[in-house]
Amino acid sequence: MGLSDLLSSSFESLVSGLLSPHCYDELVLKQHFFDMACNKMLLSKILGYAILVGSLLVKLPQIVKIKWNKSGVGISVFAETIMLVAIFGTMAYGYSSGYALSVYVLCSIAGFLMFQNLLPPQLVKTLAGLSLVFSLISRLLQSISIYRDKSTGNLSAITVLMLFFGSIARIFTSIQETGDPTLIWTYVLNTLAISLLIFQLGYYWSASVPTIEQTKKQQ
Repeated sequence: MGLSDLLSSSFESLVSGLLSPHCYDELVLKQHFFDMACNKMLLSKILGYAILVGSLLVKLPQIVKIKWNKSGVGISVFAETIMLVAIFGTMAYGYSSGYALSVYVLCSIAGFLMFQNLLPPQLVKTLAGLSLVFSLISRLLQSISIYRDKSTGNLSAITVLMLFFGSIARIFTSIQETGDPTLIWTYVLNTLAISLLIFQLGYYWSASVPTIEQTKKQQ
């Protein structure tokens, strides 16, 4: 088998994994490139897996900024802790509902095993509802911290923007692949909450970063 045949075979295997048999037939075999339903499915799958990759990297700019400045001033630890609870709730709900991995937030393989084996279905549903509340509380706590300090501190603009665009993409993938109002509203309201952080990043962009001592006095 030549290189071109190998590349062609690999491409077909990749595309067939992203599409339903019908859409694979329409887009690849028949080359009906203007089939809107299948194009939406393909876009949703690509966005979904892009989100998975992005979720592994989204906190990297924040970690680098904290490491570089040797300070976590401006980042609410309590808000981040609450967000972890929200992520686990959404992940458990998506997994127990049988949705594709690309639809919901990736946290860890251990989390999947834990939710599958230990958490009862009713608790999973409760966590799903609470995840919306927790995610909003987390964003609002971070926003309040910024307002109190009159500075975004060492909050990474890159991380916040990645979260924003990732949340918008999740709205599309949730509508396209599940139609589940719980997931859709979780991401819609989360996007609005992140928008507030983006506004604050712009508003306080030129503000000086408070010292740890100043932050403690304000608290």
